[in-house]
Amino acid sequence: MHQPTEDENPSLCHYIFPATAGKPAHRCGSPALRGQHFCYYHHPTRRRVANPNERAARRVARQAFDITLPHSRPELNATLSEIIVRIAANRIDLRRAGLLLLALQTAARNLPNPPLPTRRQLASGMGKSLHE
Repeated sequence: MHQPTEDENPSLCHYIFPATAGKPAHRCGSPALRGQHFCYYHHPTRRRVANPNERAARRVARQAFDITLPHSRPELNATLSEIIVRIAANRIDLRRAGLLLLALQTAARNLPNPPLPTRRQLASGMGKSLHE
């Protein structure tokens, strides 16, 4: 009985790796999906991995970044703005962003409240924005 060779075996993936320096072109050799000509990795319906250069750029963009520790409300707002910008630009992991926002919320509670306007300021109209 004739045994099929690697080139004749229909149950192996038909993908051909291109020739490289010192290595001729060769077949994948992985088992093909049932009733198909390609393995899972080389099947044409499989979503391809993003461009390696794009992946590297995203990895660099998601590296650690410095944020200022908020000791005042303006610093808190600056840090909050930095995180919002990174979320909008998809340059921070959403889980990390959520943890940072939770930490900022806790920091905001621990900051002293801004001073309330005096009666004199209210009468002169400086404190209207607080009560409108």
